[in-house]
Amino acid sequence: MKTKIMILCCMAAALMLACSNDKSGPEGGDGIETEVNGTQLGEETTLYGLITDTSGNPVPGVAVSDGYGSVVTDANGVYQMTRYKKARFVWYSTPSGYAVNTSGDNYPLYYAEIVHKNIADRHDFVLTPLPAAESDFTLVCIADPQCLTTDEISRYVNETIPDIEATVEGYKTKGKSVYGITLGDIVFDTPDLWSNMKEAMANRNLPIFQTIGNHDHLQTETSDDNAAANFESQFGPRNYSFNRGDAHIVLVDNVLYEGKKKYKGGITDKQLEWLRQDLSHVDKNKLVILCAHIPFRSGKSETDESHANYDGVLDLLSEFAEAHIMIGHTHYNQKYIHSRNGKTIFEHVHGAACGAWWTSNLCADGTPNGYGVYEISGNGIANHYYKSTNKEAGYQIRAYAATQVFGKSGSTTFCWATNYPAMNDPKCIVANVWNSDKSGSWKAALWQDGSKVCDMTRVSTYDYWAYAYHVLYYSKSVGTTWGKNLDHYYYGKLASGTPETADFEIVVEDGMGNTYRTSTLQTDFIGF
Repeated sequence: MKTKIMILCCMAAALMLACSNDKSGPEGGDGIETEVNGTQLGEETTLYGLITDTSGNPVPGVAVSDGYGSVVTDANGVYQMTRYKKARFVWYSTPSGYAVNTSGDNYPLYYAEIVHKNIADRHDFVLTPLPAAESDFTLVCIADPQCLTTDEISRYVNETIPDIEATVEGYKTKGKSVYGITLGDIVFDTPDLWSNMKEAMANRNLPIFQTIGNHDHLQTETSDDNAAANFESQFGPRNYSFNRGDAHIVLVDNVLYEGKKKYKGGITDKQLEWLRQDLSHVDKNKLVILCAHIPFRSGKSETDESHANYDGVLDLLSEFAEAHIMIGHTHYNQKYIHSRNGKTIFEHVHGAACGAWWTSNLCADGTPNGYGVYEISGNGIANHYYKSTNKEAGYQIRAYAATQVFGKSGSTTFCWATNYPAMNDPKCIVANVWNSDKSGSWKAALWQDGSKVCDMTRVSTYDYWAYAYHVLYYSKSVGTTWGKNLDHYYYGKLASGTPETADFEIVVEDGMGNTYRTSTLQTDFIGF
């Protein structure tokens, strides 16, 4: 008897739960909603809702997605779609004329979790209109905090975050809005630290959106969806977008996780179709910024460092007035320039917030720990720079005497003159200009005694000072992990004397109206 009563109670509870979310409303005789705010719901609709502003007015034209398909609200502010069977969230792409909704701890809150998988689900959203148009704003891109321990979280909280907040405050005093985006690898295979990292980025003076990285996948899982479930529980969708000013910003999961810590870069065909649908709602005169974790660069095959559906993504981006790709993953700074369908698409591969995995204050290419800052005006990026943690914004160059030997390890001598015949001259100076690119807009010149000596030559090389520092002082192995050969270095030769004794200055112009200078050599490892 008790068993029968329990079964009846469970059936009744299940029926009540279903009716509470099953298109219930006064229109249908059976209690099922057939209309919302004057809009008829289709027979195939399984996910729907109403988007209004804070005055209760419907907001038309808002893109809404379950992460697989994308629709827009109609004139009545209603959206409806057939939900994809694996969809976990429904989210809206915040329109430019409305504030980014946040939770009480200033976390972006633009989504709801789908409650029922087998019946229709309704989720309504309320948007807050901005008091004035937001044509200009600043974007802060934070790559790879990648915290493995609570000590590393402490460094992130006490070094990186205060520096970001100080940068943000500088823009806010000028009346500019600032938004943050992490570019993946928030943790380092340590799911127990998720709540700590979320807390570290909560209650800050900017909302921070999150991108998933390969180390944010649960390494014990064998499927991509299960491996990413922990990230989703903390931060929500992996593929989503929002709008600010004349910019459309998209965040995608481009880690194809295969289990047992194996992965490759790419997006699936379903993701590419979602991206196509998402971008179909965006005016072609807009700026589009795509944020992901693993670099696109020039990969053509589906290897770890290339990109599945590479061509399809670039084709979509090339349709817009201007497009940029924001990337992490590498723990070094690099600018890669794509040419696609007559358009130039910049890929910004960012130095890591943790540098070389919190070993020192440097990445393996000599780029300091830090983050990218992008000043967006209208439908373009008017200015951008790499902000080194605990350094002034103008710190963009480090100079060395090419003949200085910073040390030896086995057969490796950490010195430019030893490894590059063109630099084997006591008058030669080398500059690491970590945020530069090879578009031709960056110019580096060497001056001596107040007169220009030469334009410096751009070259691919190692930062032998940073390389030596990690190998000799932190007992790291000689190899690609701790030494990175990149193309953001310049060298030039003095008219006379040596760098150690000459009155020299390196002057760098970035093509965006900024001029950076240094007249000092880095000769030791103090301060790093």
